[in-house]
Amino acid sequence: MRIRIDGTRAELAYTINKIAAILPVGSISPIYRRRRPYSWRVFIDTAPSRTGAEWLR
Repeated sequence: MRIRIDGTRAELAYTINKIAAILPVGSISPIYRRRRPYSWRVFIDTAPSRTGAEWLR
């Protein structure tokens, strides 16, 4: 499952930490800056790709 999170850097850090504590995280994209300087976006994949890659810990 792919999850998109929008918010400030503090909101992203808090949410990524909470999601990683509950769900197994396959990958986290780089943090993208949106038009406003306080608005950021990140994508989280909660399962590894089908290539057999290792999961993040």
